[in-house]
Parts: sequence; structure tokens; C-alpha cells
Amino acid sequence: ITAVCDLSEENRNRAQSEHSCAVYADYKKMLANEKLDLVSVVTRSDTHCSIVCDCLESGVHCVVTKPWALNEKEALTMMEAEKATGCRLFPWIPMYWSPDYTAIQQLLREKAIGEVFLIRRSYSDFRYRTDWQTERQYGGGYLLNWGMHLVQPVVGLANAPVKRVFGQLQQAINPGDADDNFIAILEFENGIRGVAEFTQSAHPFPGFIIQGTQGTIMTDMENITVTRGDPRHPEALETTVESLNGKVFGDEADIYRDIASSLLKGTSFRTSPALALQGTRLIEAVQRSHDQRKVVELSQA
Repeated sequence: ITAVCDLSEENRNRAQSEHSCAVYADYKKMLANEKLDLVSVVTRSDTHCSIVCDCLESGVHCVVTKPWALNEKEALTMMEAEKATGCRLFPWIPMYWSPDYTAIQQLLREKAIGEVFLIRRSYSDFRYRTDWQTERQYGGGYLLNWGMHLVQPVVGLANAPVKRVFGQLQQAINPGDADDNFIAILEFENGIRGVAEFTQSAHPFPGFIIQGTQGTIMTDMENITVTRGDPRHPEALETTVESLNGKVFGDEADIYRDIASSLLKGTSFRTSPALALQGTRLIEAVQRSHDQRKVVELSQA
């Protein structure tokens, strides 16, 4: 770690103490003064686009946390900056490294539960917050904050273009004007239905439920459960339970190792700006569906 920039003096002092690095309150001064290989942008959501573009235009590769963009316009602006500068842009979508997602991918490749017809992805929490995430003007709200964790994996597992989107948002327990609950229903061209949901619940929801013609896959924070058999003989179903090893949203160290390998060796990386743009468009469609109170038809152009 060469340098840390933070508005908080307390955080700057801690970074300097723990990492013996330079510290800045102004990221533009950091870009001007330091020789950097990679910048990780973990600022408030409404500042991502401008900071990322400044980093890329300074000749520095960039990682940007979710949501990488507030809307399609910001996403395209960052992608244009990446193309113009020749620097790499890595959107942070850690679900692609999570143990449950990768295990489900393998099971679906093996057709372990036959033909999949419904993919559900849920996350629940039960806490009151009063920070900027409750204000839409700063890019707050749980659809933006959690969309890449919840909507994007459903799309990845369905492995087909989305035809239609229906979404509903709620503000249940937090102050401000941003949503703290949402549900998105996706219809894919291959016939699969997808459901992505964040909900305030004192009792945790399953992480994934994948329903197929020959069984069901379900995950929680610790295990993946597969129940399979012939629906004509439900009395003969077989269930296996295996432990999930690793961080539920992916191991940051693994992701940064893959970033380094991609930059130094040219190896492939599991996410891309184009993939993140797809997610941004879907999240916008969910918001539009809620605002217009109707199903949104998507163009696949």
C-alpha cells in the first residue's frame, strides 16, 4: 500500500500507523504526487464516476466498489475513459468468487437437478441505519447497494438474456427517502424465472434456492443442500448436505490476486465493465418498473 486518501483525519492517522504509507485528504493530490499501479475506490456511491475517470486519466488502473455506477450514463462514461486511456477498470462484484455461487455453477453444469426453471437469490438483514445510504441524492438505497450481490448472480446462473423485469421497492424501517427492501422478478429468454430480493427480517432467508425438474438446491451461510429425485416418486427423494468453505461474498484476497494476475500475466478476470453495465441496466429497469408500476420490456440491442 503506497498511499491512502480519506476525508477523515482519524482514518488517515490509522492508515499511516498501520501501513507506514503516505496519506492524503485530496485524492487529486495523491494522483499527482504518487506513482501508483492500482487505486481502489470505496467512496460514497455518487462520487464513483468522477473519481474513477480521474484515476484512469492519470494512467492508473482502478477497482471500484459496488454500485460502480448510479446509472447507465455513468457506466458508459467510465467505460469510455477506460478505452481512451488504455488503463483497466475492475468493477467489484465479489459474488462471482463466493463459495455458494461457484458450487451452484458446477451443479448446474452437471444438470444435477435437471432443467432449471426458477432461481431465487435472497439476503435479509435487520438493522436500523442513519448514514448516507438512506438518502437517494448520495446514491443510497438497498437496490443500488445490494443489486450487484443479488440481481447479478441470478443473471449469471440463468445464462440467458433478460426479456422482462418487474420490481417493487419499499422503505420499511430506515429514515431518509431511499428504499431498504426490494424485490426483482426477471424473465429470461430461455424460460427461466429469476427472483432477487433484499428484505428486512430478524430471521435469515436462504441465500439461493434453485428449482429444477429433478430437484432443488438451497444454500445458507454455511451449507449447500441438494435434494433430488423423480417428481413422480416424491417418497424416494435423496438429500445431501455439504459445507461451504470461504467468505459468503467472496474472499477479497482471492479477488485481488486475480486482479494482479490479470494485470501482470494477462489472465482472464471473472467480471468486466460490460458485465457490470448489464447489471446497471437491470437495476435501472427494476427502479423504472417500481416507479411506473408496470413490467418493463428490455431491448437486447
